[in-house]
Amino acid sequence: MREVSNGLGIIIGIVLIILGLILLVTWWSMFIKALMAVIPILLILFGAGALAYFISERKSKLEVTQEEKKPE
Repeated sequence: MREVSNGLGIIIGIVLIILGLILLVTWWSMFIKALMAVIPILLILFGAGALAYFISERKSKLEVTQEEKKPE
């Protein structure tokens, strides 16, 4: 039974890949337009995430150095 479901999964995967390639070729211009719409948004989000991460890292490093300088 398990072999049948694995074989069916492989067949479905192959069919989906072929269908995806056919649709990618057919809708190439729409695919490019979608990329043109998504890439700037992703760059803004990744840039904001990187900025927040590195500002947080800098603050925590500054706090550690201040704690090390405090006389006890």
